[in-house]
Amino acid sequence: MKNSNHKIPTVALFTFRIIMFFMAFYFFAMGLMLVLFPQLLTMAAGEQHGIILGMLRGAGGSIIPYSLMYILAALKPLEERWIAFIIVCANVLAIILDFTSVFLKEYQISYAMIDVPFEFISLFILVYFYSIPSVKLLVKNRNIET
Repeated sequence: MKNSNHKIPTVALFTFRIIMFFMAFYFFAMGLMLVLFPQLLTMAAGEQHGIILGMLRGAGGSIIPYSLMYILAALKPLEERWIAFIIVCANVLAIILDFTSVFLKEYQISYAMIDVPFEFISLFILVYFYSIPSVKLLVKNRNIET
């Protein structure tokens, strides 16, 4: 039985969607840069071997579809919760890997800070949105109905 008295607060849904669309754009642009211009992105590290550039192109190719997951999560936040879970896992892993690279002195903290704020924002908005009591209730009601 559906209960229409419980709705997601408009401001929360609007903010969630804006941030998700922004993240989709950010990761799409990042993926596109990796595919088209990996040598430009690695210029500060010096000349790179073709294998590294090829690996970066491949990583960029996987980041582009990843950006579509943000759009799906924004458009159907209750129906596509599994996508939000994958995005959360990806962000946690990315943050851990970024700081691991800094700890191992593979690169400087300033390089990690290019991506980490976006990963934290994405992680925060997903955890916050799905923690809103009315969203939790709607999710619970959807699980009971199916």
